Amino acid sequence: MNQPVPVVRPTLVRYGVLGWLCSLSMITYIDRVCIKQVSGDIQGDLGLTKEEFGWVFSAFALSYSLLEVPSGWFGDRIGPRKVLARIVVCWSAFTALTGAAWNWLSLVVFRFLFGAGEAGAYPNIARALRNWFPYRQRGQAQGMLWMFGRWGGAIAPLLIGALTSVFGWRGAFFAFGMLGVAWVGGFYWWFRDTPREHPAPNDAERSWIEGGLGESAKPAPLSWAAMLASPTLWFLCLMYYSSNAGWCLFITWDVEYLQGARGLTGMPLRLASGAPLFFGGVACMLGGFLTDNRVRVWGRRWGRTAQGLIAYFLGGVFFLVAVAIDDVWLSVSALCMASFAKDFAMAVSWSTCLDIGHRYSGTVAGFMNMVGNLGTVVSPPLVVWLAGVTGESGERNWNAALYYSALMFFIASFGWAFINPRRVIVYAREDRERLEAEGMLK
Repeated sequence: MNQPVPVVRPTLVRYGVLGWLCSLSMITYIDRVCIKQVSGDIQGDLGLTKEEFGWVFSAFALSYSLLEVPSGWFGDRIGPRKVLARIVVCWSAFTALTGAAWNWLSLVVFRFLFGAGEAGAYPNIARALRNWFPYRQRGQAQGMLWMFGRWGGAIAPLLIGALTSVFGWRGAFFAFGMLGVAWVGGFYWWFRDTPREHPAPNDAERSWIEGGLGESAKPAPLSWAAMLASPTLWFLCLMYYSSNAGWCLFITWDVEYLQGARGLTGMPLRLASGAPLFFGGVACMLGGFLTDNRVRVWGRRWGRTAQGLIAYFLGGVFFLVAVAIDDVWLSVSALCMASFAKDFAMAVSWSTCLDIGHRYSGTVAGFMNMVGNLGTVVSPPLVVWLAGVTGESGERNWNAALYYSALMFFIASFGWAFINPRRVIVYAREDRERLEAEGMLK
């Protein structure tokens, strides 16, 4: 009699990969967000105005934006493992050096170098996820990744408060820098760029992952001309620029808003500052699961874009509601809902990069994130200027920041209507047609 062939279940090493990348996402946001909570201490010690501190925020965002594409492209060329290790070492060093700043210029330089060091982290994380997860699970993976990032930002005010009370703000930055150094040692030892290079996955898991990727033996070359001619790429960039321009309130001036417009101080201020990022993290996870489900039902076109269009529109509405409500905690709740609505589309944004970027998803993600973070360059000094010119009797009108954020979210919602994730955009026409015929553009 024929004996049944035993079924070999796939191993779950890909979730270990996801765990390392989620922890990196969390550390990224802890290091990025912690400065907003001690901005008042730094301004007092270094004698800075709010306008000058606005440029400190922008210095990070500028270098971060400029190096996104080179870092993403480099990860596509040599693999994300080596690039991510370099990124974490560099940003950890300049996070620690932030605590050594002695005047405005030194602080701007250290934050600029910190941004340069961190640039490319998320494009290379996206490239790693693309190697380890087929498209039917990319939204879920991206959702988990961004949830941990947002939660890192949510706990940053509490962590920086605790560390500052013991070590001062300078010592706190040194401690955060050491956290990244500890992470990179374990990551570089364990992580590998692909399932084929890692000893732990069995053949069943490797086949399951690779069967959903759509790979060819020799990849077609990246066509910059084809990529830059894509309307989807440019509307994706418009969407992400507006998204970051509106959302960066939560990592820059929200403490000033909550103090100046709502009168919060102490622990209530820390909780209110972290709450929008916490609820945004929940939305990242839920949105990731929903988009993968909607793709199976509606296809990639509306399975991705409808979620983004609706989410950003609602985010803009909740910003307006937050201004209109007099009660402090109801207003904070509306800000949480604005963050929740926006981040419900976060996994959609990055999954779209993986869909249209194929083997060059790191480059595409880097391009989107480069343009997107230019919004974070422009917004901090613009918001503090708006608050000044719309205020009365020397007082700043921080409500202007929320009106500005609402407008940016409405523009992002508009951009989603013109994004089409169904076609890979990074190959010349003849290469794309050949790969489509071979079934390699899944």
